[in-house]
Amino acid sequence: MSRPVPIHSEPLGRDAQGQPYSERYADIYASRSGALGQARAVFLTGCGLLDTPAAWSAQRQFVILEIGFGLGTNFLATWQAWLDDPARPDTLHYVGVELHPLRAEDLRSACADPALLPLAQELAAQWPAPVRGLHPLRLQGGRICLTLALGDAQSLVPQLDLGANAIFLDGFAPARNAAPWQSTLLKAVGRLARPGARLATYTVARSVCDGLRDAGFDVTTAPGYGGKAQRLQAVYAPRWRTRRLEPRSAPRAEHSRRALVIGAGLAGAACARALAARGWAVEVLHAAGVDSARTGASTLPAGLAHVRLAPDDDRLARLTRAGLAALRHALPAQGSHMATTALWRDGGVFLAQANGMLAESLSRVAEALALPPAVAEVVDAGLASSRAGIPLTSGGWWAAGGVAAASCLVDAWLRTPGVQLQRGLQVCKLGRATSACLPGTEWQALDAQGRLLAQAPTCIVATALDAVRLLDASGLVPHDTCLPMRAQPGQGFIVPAAAVPALASLRHGVVGDCYALPLPSAAIESLGLPAGTPWLFLGATYEEGAAASMPAALAWAHIVRGLQPLVGPLPDKPPAAARRFGGVRAVARDRLPCVGAWPDWTALAQGHPALRQRPPAEWPVQPGLYLSIAMGSRGLILEALAAECIATHLEGEPAPIERDLLAALAPGRFALRPSQRGGQPDSGSTQP
Repeated sequence: MSRPVPIHSEPLGRDAQGQPYSERYADIYASRSGALGQARAVFLTGCGLLDTPAAWSAQRQFVILEIGFGLGTNFLATWQAWLDDPARPDTLHYVGVELHPLRAEDLRSACADPALLPLAQELAAQWPAPVRGLHPLRLQGGRICLTLALGDAQSLVPQLDLGANAIFLDGFAPARNAAPWQSTLLKAVGRLARPGARLATYTVARSVCDGLRDAGFDVTTAPGYGGKAQRLQAVYAPRWRTRRLEPRSAPRAEHSRRALVIGAGLAGAACARALAARGWAVEVLHAAGVDSARTGASTLPAGLAHVRLAPDDDRLARLTRAGLAALRHALPAQGSHMATTALWRDGGVFLAQANGMLAESLSRVAEALALPPAVAEVVDAGLASSRAGIPLTSGGWWAAGGVAAASCLVDAWLRTPGVQLQRGLQVCKLGRATSACLPGTEWQALDAQGRLLAQAPTCIVATALDAVRLLDASGLVPHDTCLPMRAQPGQGFIVPAAAVPALASLRHGVVGDCYALPLPSAAIESLGLPAGTPWLFLGATYEEGAAASMPAALAWAHIVRGLQPLVGPLPDKPPAAARRFGGVRAVARDRLPCVGAWPDWTALAQGHPALRQRPPAEWPVQPGLYLSIAMGSRGLILEALAAECIATHLEGEPAPIERDLLAALAPGRFALRPSQRGGQPDSGSTQP
């Protein structure tokens, strides 16, 4: 795999008149007559957002795609117009594509108008590190959803999964930077346009007009701004079929926003929270009773969530970056029942250099990835020790991430308003409602006797290894190769920090062949341990079989062998006050999660043979049936992202990750040949 092209912050220049200027393209960022005036006259007016009524009036959601985010002026002007319009949509989604993002401080200094400065400051406060990929930001209490898509538009726009109501084309002038105006890119933009979507730009270059017409737009010109004779506006109204797959669309007003989630672990709780936060009514069914333990990572009092580093920036590395952002967004707000600081200890995780990798090798990887320190940086043993709070014997990566109180986080998510938890209900089979009023529109959860436990139009199966049994019992799995998973049991120990001198002052998670982390205060409280006394979690074994079977002494010895080379001598026996925890990870064959809509295998078998050769996104699916399973040992870093993938799909919102990553997670992917899945499976370990 070729190494990715890094993203770097772009220095903001000024021309002789003091206008924001790009040295790279030898062009100004906006009209000399005023950036805010251009935003309103060209883009907002061109897309009908300043009309009365505006194009977005009384809609639940409205999606804007911009090519060339630049100074952010178009976004800020749109945000202000949204604030000023009483008939504004409930939620505004704005996806801005940018290859050369400015620094946060330059966004503030280049603000086009003092009236927009408070908005610019709020944007700058959340401005992400310059890393390729999608960066969702929540503004205005979550009602403004800005996704910064950082990367080359030619390769990135075809990877976006969204349906746009309005499109702003605002790259530098075609004569200065031709890339954003290529016909191939304009066709990719057209594939993302919802029927009737409006497009605006300041240029009327012949090549742009022709490219847009070829992409399915009806193009017209209007009086220009700032001395330009004309500007361009267009409507997506193709006279022929231009795409096999229609873009995401907002649900109809009569669409029922009720969901049934089976499983109340990390995966199920994350899905319930994501939907309830969008106003859904969610019923969660959990097989165990009040006093019964969960399974998998949800049993653990705490765990690590950190980004993965890979020289080729593989799929799992990209997923973990997106996963960390989703997890941080999903943390309960301060002042809630359980404060974020009690559930989550941020500040990074130390990843020791693996397999004897030399410091020079680490530096070469760091140089190739060009990741900013906010994401990952190479540290020597001294700096790593200073940050971690304990002496460490080697250097490695200080990676973005932290420690989460896993089981407490599950409980917090399940307390989200709109979520109803039903315990002690074992779902043995799924059926479809066949009432005369609503035939086949509701998924039914049935017990062993066929009695109805609950039903809803949308059903999310989040039961880890049990998902295969449930789908098979429901007649929804034609053969076991469709969803190949295995059990990966593991064990870990909670110990008082004072009983392990080498780790007594540990402040952040450290990872070698095994890992150690300090328990967040919420985890300590939930376990009934003495408040104010530091406790640690040491893990974890990787065993074979259906359940952890390694005796405690051997499990402890395994963890000690994995940690001692990094942290020094550890007790050869578990301390007297130690508590042992065990769980079973669900691991898919390619070690990636299974997230998304479940295929309709019968329809797929009966369809044209060529249909199976297409990506899973184009396959027929079981309406309203989704999976969120097979997180392996990365449940904490990926569960919230998985939930967002499902929730955004249900709501017709822009996807939080690119199409190739969505395809890599698709539950039906195992029915494809490796070449159709995008190459060989990732070889990354399932270990943290």
